[in-house]
Parts: sequence; structure tokens; C-alpha cells
Amino acid sequence: MVISAAVIAVLLLGIAFSFRRQLRMRWRRNRLARDGDRLLRSSSPTEMLPPAEEESATSIGYAVALSALRGMGLTGPGSDSVARAMIVELLTSGHISARVLISHDDMARLFGDYASEELRHVPGLTVLNSLLDVITELEVEIVRRTGQRSDSGAPADMPWLFAFLSPGAAAERLHRIIQGGAEDLILGVLLEEWPYGITCTVDVNGLIADLDGRSAPAWVGRRLSVYPRALAADRLKALGASV
Repeated sequence: MVISAAVIAVLLLGIAFSFRRQLRMRWRRNRLARDGDRLLRSSSPTEMLPPAEEESATSIGYAVALSALRGMGLTGPGSDSVARAMIVELLTSGHISARVLISHDDMARLFGDYASEELRHVPGLTVLNSLLDVITELEVEIVRRTGQRSDSGAPADMPWLFAFLSPGAAAERLHRIIQGGAEDLILGVLLEEWPYGITCTVDVNGLIADLDGRSAPAWVGRRLSVYPRALAADRLKALGASV
């Protein structure tokens, strides 16, 4: 009888801990979404649109808000251009402190011949040899950040960490990482459909044609920044040269 009571007590403690963690993660995601909305309101209009077209905010707020909803997938003819803009704006913005993780293959996909050795030394940009290396780095970073976390959440001086990846067969593993990492400001922008979170489909001009997924916001018709390869590479090189 004593053993049964002890087992029940342990189970109850486990349930309470799990429930508390779920509440904390839900609070964290809501905060991330609010931060993204704040960035949408405060960011400056993009310079990529012709004057005759409606101006839009930069992509930073969208990257934060949509990635906070269990990861953001990018599809459509403008997806690579939007991903490049997000990387550049995250690294060059004064609104937030951010790091970007990306594999060599995805760097080559987004930047082509401009993905030179010079871009590997841009502050905040980490280019690793393979998808597996990026996944391993994310798992190590979660452990490190969890050890630094306080009851109130991630330390205020901790940078946002965005992984830009083509998940392929590693989608399930990445889902677990993104699910557990959001509490510590680890977010994912996936360069394909993302059934675990939000999939954002964009046209060649960065217009959001569709948003699919649970809790997807009503942002269809809004326009995200788009960067051609040459411009994105120049912006990153300028960032590296300024340090």
C-alpha cells in the first residue's frame, strides 16, 4: 500500500511538471507571436517595392511570428527570395539580436555562386557542412540554453536563433527540436512545406498567396521582402566588412 501511494505521488508530480511545462511553452509561443506583431508594427517599409505599389513592413516580424507557431515553411515561386530577405534582415536589423544557422547545401541553394567563403564569416551567420551538423548544433544549443534558463524564461540577452533548412527526411527530428526549442528562442524557417506548423506560400513578388496550418493568421495578401541573390550577398558582405 505504501509502494502504491509512492507510485501515485510520483505520477502526480510527473503530470504536474508536464502540465506546467506545457503552460510555460504556450505562454512562450504567445509571447513570441506578440513580439513578432510588435516588430511588424515597428519595422520600416521595405525598399524593394516600386513606389506605385503598396509598401510593406520588412520580413522580420513575419519570420518571428510565424516561426513561433511550431515552425514556418516557405513554398511558392518567391520562397527562396523571401528566405534570403529574412536572413539578411535578421542579421542586419537593430530591432533584435539574431543568429542564423544554415547548411552548406541550403546556402548554395539560396545564394548560388555568391555563397563564397567570404559569406561564411558574416557576424551571426553560421554555415555548417551538412543538415546533420545543423541538427546536432541545434540540439546542443537547446541543452546549453536550458541550463541558462530561469523561472521567468530565457535570459534577456540571449540572441534569437533561426535555422533555415530543407528538412527532407529529417522533418520529424526537426519538429521535435523546434517544438522544444521555442521556449529558448530557437525557431525554424523550413524551405519546403511544413505540416507541423505553418506553411506560407509566396509569389515571385513576396505576396502571401496562402497560409496553411493550425492557428494560421489572416495575412493572405500581405507582402514580404524579396531579395535577389546579388543584393542579398552584397548586404551580407557589407555587414562583414563593417565589423
